[in-house]
Amino acid sequence: MPRLGAALVHHAWAFAERYGRVTAQRPGRHRFARLGDGACLAFPPGAVFGEQVIAIGDATLVGPCVSLSAGYPFGPVPGPGLVVRIGARCLVGRGSHIVGHHRVEIGDDVYIAPYAYITDQNHGYADPDLPIGIQPPVNAPVVIGDGCWLGAGVTVLPGTRLGRGVTVAAGAVVRGTFPDRCVIAGVPARMVRMHVPGEGWQKPHQQPYEEERMKKPPEGDIPIMVVGDSISHGSSGDWTWRYFFWKHLKNAGLSIDLVGPKDTLDNIRTEEVGDDDATYADPGFDRDHDAQWGRPYLQEKEVIEEKVAEHEPEYLLVLLGINDLFWYGVTPSQFAANLREFLTNARRAAPDVRIVIGTVLETQKALDDTGFAELVAETNEQLRSVAAEMDVPVAETAAEFRALEHTWDGTHPNPNGEVRIAAAFADRLAESYGLGAPYPRPYPVLDVVDPVAKAPIDGAD
Repeated sequence: MPRLGAALVHHAWAFAERYGRVTAQRPGRHRFARLGDGACLAFPPGAVFGEQVIAIGDATLVGPCVSLSAGYPFGPVPGPGLVVRIGARCLVGRGSHIVGHHRVEIGDDVYIAPYAYITDQNHGYADPDLPIGIQPPVNAPVVIGDGCWLGAGVTVLPGTRLGRGVTVAAGAVVRGTFPDRCVIAGVPARMVRMHVPGEGWQKPHQQPYEEERMKKPPEGDIPIMVVGDSISHGSSGDWTWRYFFWKHLKNAGLSIDLVGPKDTLDNIRTEEVGDDDATYADPGFDRDHDAQWGRPYLQEKEVIEEKVAEHEPEYLLVLLGINDLFWYGVTPSQFAANLREFLTNARRAAPDVRIVIGTVLETQKALDDTGFAELVAETNEQLRSVAAEMDVPVAETAAEFRALEHTWDGTHPNPNGEVRIAAAFADRLAESYGLGAPYPRPYPVLDVVDPVAKAPIDGAD
């Protein structure tokens, strides 16, 4: 009798494994945004919710006891658009968790060993008097490139971007941007091998140098140059993100010297172009910068070497790109070429200059025009690819910036948008170069720009 009972149990389990699988033909109660041909969620599944904004590609196998989630089990489904996307021909190993709230994107042919944990959200800890579990969370998108391999027990944290063909050693805790065809390992994960075309696999040579620099505390004033367009230049009545950035680093105990050829805002109240003014909402900060309304990478690449040589910044914070796309019709591939030239020329003047580049922000035009939104997204992917290729950290300025909430005219940041841009650069400087500290969360809720500050005068329309 015991032998018969055991046989029945095994047969019943095999029946459940076979007919309990979730596929496009037998989705059961699940309604995924997409479940591709030949894709399968093995039985027994882990927790699955928010599948309306989860897409799984063709021939992808999700192993048993894997949890897939988008949003919260008892909250509203996030949207619009996908939150979690797993590409084609992937394998997600037993007991893994993929937890998305903002965006988790996994490319094609990605293999994930058992018990990995991938998430785009952390709890904040800005308020020392509140339990961490109830503090507002911090989101940053996760992107895992085509052909990656993640070993058993890997943890992928918010803001991670892996290039194509990256190998992640078992047990690694990963955060940051890593280039194509490299091997990363450790806690926190570091690059231990990289593939150089024509030369094969090598140990990375720049990383120890950067680590040694990060061990040295800053001495004296730290020269930082902000390079940008109207979003960094600002106009009459703005604080500017430069103000909030400077204030944050000062509060962290650093002595900052912002440098550059300008110290003004654009006088938006008149018809005349280039008649700068100094009507900052709060002028009490170091206002020097290298930002100008209408500036693209297309032009700035030609003059950045001279500016770096003249002003000698130790750090270069760059937020450009929207004008390349909007006014100059630059394609993503052309954008990538211009960015490479910009970075090369900046380093020609100062080989050791530490650069951080920001992503192109969301604008009202992108909300109104899906084609333009796709162009921005593709351009940002090119930006990240070039940055990884040239070992330049990326500030994810677009991650928490929303045109409807954080601009005063659909393009230019209001105070709440300025804070988010400043935070993205502060976070990346702290993480990549050990300078300062991450920007505190939750963000303050600031008053919008006084409309009088933007009102035309002198007969301006």
